[in-house]
Amino acid sequence: MTTHVRADLYPSRGAAEMTTPRQDPVIWSAPGAPGPVAVKDLQGFERDGFLTVDQLITPDEVAVYHAELNRLISDPAVRADERSIVEPRSQKVRSVFEVHRISEVFARLVADERVVGRARQILGSDVYVHQSRINVKPGFGASGFYWHSDFETWHAEDGLPNMRTVSVSIALTENHDTNGGLMIMPGSHKTFLGCAGRPRGTTTRSPCRCRTPASRRTGR
Repeated sequence: MTTHVRADLYPSRGAAEMTTPRQDPVIWSAPGAPGPVAVKDLQGFERDGFLTVDQLITPDEVAVYHAELNRLISDPAVRADERSIVEPRSQKVRSVFEVHRISEVFARLVADERVVGRARQILGSDVYVHQSRINVKPGFGASGFYWHSDFETWHAEDGLPNMRTVSVSIALTENHDTNGGLMIMPGSHKTFLGCAGRPRGTTTRSPCRCRTPASRRTGR
């Protein structure tokens, strides 16, 4: 019997932090592949590691999703669910994981072609949901979200082998520098930052914190 062990392209959770050049493509689809993202935007995505789409959903849709968010965080059953994270000081709901399984409203958004079509075009294949959540980010008393790498967590804890992933963040409120808007470091998707820490299977499910910031977009 022969056992084949796949080499870890992106080592992490060792004795010290380490960097590894990206080993995977950023755009997986063939040049000219059909999709909603224009060529110049794909080029920007490959260069910077993120893509901004103004008003992906309509204001009326934003109102619907915002109302559903408020319904979820006000529901005692959702609050008590192990998939909900509650702020320790304010006791307000911070995040709800697997929201596409909890809410039919958000399930429709996750499956919307405006979202799926862009992910499919970037990844060059059909796609599935690895993780979904709503981040409420309550002000005044919230603990915040530190710089982190989504892919590092998915790789080290979930076993995703390659940077063939894309994170999609849809803002339901205006983003300003005073209200905790998402911040991204352009170009950080080109280098994987392996964190110092315990190996997979011995940690709680939270991103490993590193001293050097890392992008939150595809492949990171």
